[in-house]
Amino acid sequence: MIEIRNLQFQPLTFQLGTEGSLHLGPRQKKSIARKDLSAEIQTAAKRGLVRITDLSTGGAPTQDEPAASKEAASEETKAAQTKRRK
Repeated sequence: MIEIRNLQFQPLTFQLGTEGSLHLGPRQKKSIARKDLSAEIQTAAKRGLVRITDLSTGGAPTQDEPAASKEAASEETKAAQTKRRK
């Protein structure tokens, strides 16, 4: 099972991988079967519109960025802050 959460403050509608569609209200979450996960929903997750969580793996998000890239981003921020004039 896959859980999809709408991260927007507006309703979203997606086509499912099989027949039908998925309607999510603002900040609403719903569970769907893995076979219903469509390319449209995956694209929305990459754009930050929804969060996809795989319930079969204990709730680990499937669309998170790796911890290494978060650390690199924080190091870049620190480097930019030290280069500023006072």
